[in-house]
Amino acid sequence: MTPIQYTEPARTGEHVLSEAAGSRSREAIVVASGAHAAGTVLAMASDGTYVAHDPTANDGTEIAAGILYGPADATDGPVPAVAHVRDCEVNGTGVIWAADMTDDQLGAMNTALTQAGIILRGVELPVGVLVVEDPAAE
Repeated sequence: MTPIQYTEPARTGEHVLSEAAGSRSREAIVVASGAHAAGTVLAMASDGTYVAHDPTANDGTEIAAGILYGPADATDGPVPAVAHVRDCEVNGTGVIWAADMTDDQLGAMNTALTQAGIILRGVELPVGVLVVEDPAAE
């Protein structure tokens, strides 16, 4: 008889190593679209909602802004969720980021998260330069 194997999805908060006292590290957010597992790297859309970080975008969602605390399924529309947006350490092996990212994109993601005080431990990521264009300069 072949044993049944089951791969369990990421559990809520499984990626968190440490966070600030109280709820300082977490924010109540709205996930705008898509189905996302706990630990997904997020970006803030122009309307203030959160979406999966997209390193190839040029609308602001290429800037990592947090990590989803628990799973969120917004396939049928926006849903409330919780994300770590500051002052925490996470296990990088439990964090989900876009596939096929270049070293420059990984570096920019790592830099944006580090600037928010979100430190990825247990993985080696390149250090990048976060370039944010000033819309007033146009």
